[in-house]
Amino acid sequence: MKTNIHICWTLDCEATHPAVGDADLGVRSIRGFMQLIRRANLRSTLFVLPTDAAAYPALLGDLGAQDCQIGMHYHPEVEGYDDFCGSYEGDQQRKMYADGIKKFADAAGLAPKTFRTGSASANDATFPVVAELGFESSSLSLPGRNMTHLRSNWLDAPQHPHYANPANRLLEDGLDLVEVPLTSDPDSMLWFGKHPQDLRVELFDAKNQYYMIDKVLGREKTRSQPVKAIIVLTHNIFEYEDPGDFRHQTMKQMITDFARLADEHQVNLVPATIGQIAAAFRKAAPLKK
Repeated sequence: MKTNIHICWTLDCEATHPAVGDADLGVRSIRGFMQLIRRANLRSTLFVLPTDAAAYPALLGDLGAQDCQIGMHYHPEVEGYDDFCGSYEGDQQRKMYADGIKKFADAAGLAPKTFRTGSASANDATFPVVAELGFESSSLSLPGRNMTHLRSNWLDAPQHPHYANPANRLLEDGLDLVEVPLTSDPDSMLWFGKHPQDLRVELFDAKNQYYMIDKVLGREKTRSQPVKAIIVLTHNIFEYEDPGDFRHQTMKQMITDFARLADEHQVNLVPATIGQIAAAFRKAAPLKK
């Protein structure tokens, strides 16, 4: 019997970030990304800045379907703050994210149920605040990353879906919030040993992604967890609608390689959104009150 491994393609939607400032590019990128997703019968979660939601609400409304979940993304600098999420105390994060939820809901017409901070930035107050605000799942940890200037420290963090901990972001259990970490390889460190290789489409060409895909499929197959998951990442600041674009070509080849290597590893890839992975985890491992 083949091992089931859930796979979710996530898109951080931040085309209105001051460093980009091109909502039209963001729209084109989302459309091209979703074309690739739907042609391959995959599923995705879009983590959308409140300002992006305000820039193209009709598009987000059209996308809300079984194969696409719309969650909230948050970069403090977009909202007038001067540091990353992990630098703020719990009360301040609560206000920041609550304001973001209101802006997001007013623009998109829906209350987001899954959440991701920018730059995988967080501290020990983040998960309790996110749970308190009503999010059911999150995907903001990047196991192995140790980039203090981004307030993003995830050494020895769990690499599998789990209930977040109320006191320590590196521990498991205690909160009614399922964290679904980004897939990373802490054995392969980049950027002077501060960042683990991950499945970010724009980080490498398809050949290098192939080796990463092969490795994580083998790893997840043997992991003794109730729900196994692989989470891919990219951003809506690339021309995914253009077949000649490097990232379009890389993503298309990654999709092909995932299917081929899954057969070689004798695993069954289960397309899912972050919310669907969290629901599968809750069913397999009910929260202990």
